[in-house]
Amino acid sequence: MRFFSPCARALAVTAALLVAGCSVGDPVTGDPVSRNLQWFSYVGGDDLRETCTPAAPARYRFVYNAVWEEQVRTYEVERIAPGQGALLTVRVIRGAPRLLQAYVIDSPAVGSTTHRVRIGEADYLQLIRAAEADGFGRSVADDTRLESYDFYWLANACAAGAWHLHAWRRQDPAFASLAFASILFRLDPSGVPVNPARPINLADRQIRYGEAASERGRAVNDSFQLLIRSGRLWGHARVF
Repeated sequence: MRFFSPCARALAVTAALLVAGCSVGDPVTGDPVSRNLQWFSYVGGDDLRETCTPAAPARYRFVYNAVWEEQVRTYEVERIAPGQGALLTVRVIRGAPRLLQAYVIDSPAVGSTTHRVRIGEADYLQLIRAAEADGFGRSVADDTRLESYDFYWLANACAAGAWHLHAWRRQDPAFASLAFASILFRLDPSGVPVNPARPINLADRQIRYGEAASERGRAVNDSFQLLIRSGRLWGHARVF
C-alpha cells in the first residue's frame, strides 16, 4: 500500500470533490471517491423512490455488505415485461476504501467487476416471491443499525407504483437461511466467490489492525453505519 502526506491527501480529496461535482462515476464500481460520495443515495434507493410511478417497470436493488473493506455485492433486477423475465446486473467490489483513507491498496484482492445477464420468467418470479417470504414488504424497526464492518442485506424496490426498503442483519435469526440470497448467488454470473457471513466483533478488528499507536482507534473510525428510520435510510458521517 502507498501512504500519502496529510497535505497531499487534503489536496487530492479537494480536487476529487470538485471533479465529482461535475462528473459522477458509477456508484458501485466507479472510482472510490465517486463511489463513496454516492453510496448512501444509491444503497438507499433514492433514484428508485424518486422515479417510482404506477407506469414504471419493477426494479429491485439488493445489496450484500460482506464487511465493507472485504466485499460488497449489488444485484439490480429490472423487469423487462410480464412473461419475459428481467435483466440482472451484478456488481462486486473487493477492498472498498473510505473516502479519506490515507492509503491506496495495490493487491489482486482489490478491484471491481460488473456482469449483466437476462434471467427467465420463472427465476424472476421465484426471486421476488422468495424476497417477500423473507420479509420484504414488511416494516423495519426504527433505529435499526447496519454496521459497515459486519454482514447484512439491504433491499429496496419500486414495484406496482410503490417503493419499499427492507434490511436483514447477520444477527437476525433468519439471516443464514434467506431464500432470495440463495437464488441471487445461484444466478450470479460474476465468478467471484461469495464472502460468507461469520461472527464479527470490534476486538477481532482491533487485533487485525495491530497495536501500533498510529493504528489505534481505526477499528472504529474506519467504519460507518446505515440507520433505518421511518422506512428510509440515513447515513452516518463516519463514512467520511
